[in-house]
Amino acid sequence: MAAVTHIPDRRRRSARATFVREIARYRVAYVFLAPAMIVLLFVDFIPMARGIWTSLFQYSLFRPAFRPYVGTEQYHQLFHDHLFWRAMWQTGYYTLGAVAGQFVLGLLTAVLLNQSSRARGFFRGLILIPWVVPGALAGTMFALLFTSTGLVNSFLTKIGIEGTSLLPASYPWLSHSSTAMPVVILTSAWKGFPFFAVMLLAAMQGVPQELYEAARVDGASPARTFRHITVPGIRATILISTLLGLIWTFNSIDLIYIMTYGGPYYSTTTLVMLAYQQAFGTGQVGYATAIAVVILAMMAVVTSFYLVLYRRVVTSV
Repeated sequence: MAAVTHIPDRRRRSARATFVREIARYRVAYVFLAPAMIVLLFVDFIPMARGIWTSLFQYSLFRPAFRPYVGTEQYHQLFHDHLFWRAMWQTGYYTLGAVAGQFVLGLLTAVLLNQSSRARGFFRGLILIPWVVPGALAGTMFALLFTSTGLVNSFLTKIGIEGTSLLPASYPWLSHSSTAMPVVILTSAWKGFPFFAVMLLAAMQGVPQELYEAARVDGASPARTFRHITVPGIRATILISTLLGLIWTFNSIDLIYIMTYGGPYYSTTTLVMLAYQQAFGTGQVGYATAIAVVILAMMAVVTSFYLVLYRRVVTSV
């Protein structure tokens, strides 16, 4: 019986010794990582903990000295707010739609740029333009394109679509609740597809060329080659790029702020936009912080799921 009780103790000592050896083995790496971890501590983790603590208080910008402790009351109010649930649905609609557009455009661009061509280097640099354009400028540009007298309506009038039963004349794209969000999604897809194009192109160039040569010898079609060689070879990159795209798009506010400010009639209000409106529009910082904590929890769940999936994909390769 005594021998049995000593087994867990030996295992714990062995695990502790292994941990110490690993620390000693990579001590130089930990030294170089220390400045970055300190910056993360003060820039991310401490403000994050402070935000969670603030969400437990009723804090208003207009009465900064009055901060009664309300506990989870603001979360209870949040989950019974129909605008919060509407914003959550619209966040999913915007995020999934924009990331899907970014991925499809990026994949098509990567496939085209992966072909042998003398102008390939020029076009690789050209596609980065949407990515480097500031979000405020991209939002302003697309907002002007989709005004009632903008270039889009002028083009549709020229080809005979606008002014018919299909589309009214001088259609206000961003002032109509049914078309405002699709226009914002289109803008986000244009703005973000170069990131996917660059990431997927780099992954495609890492696929061994011997596999393509063997597929050509076997008479495989380009579609079968892409499905059975290219896609498995870039699967890990697809996952990590999609995760980053989801996080960035979910937390983005610049395009919506510039183009619609959450309107018309809250039809483009996402969770991040709702938190901003509550904090700086109505001054309810405590309520806005509760929304931010919910966003943090959702992002943690999505990131954990993707990391587990990514580990399975990497280990299966």
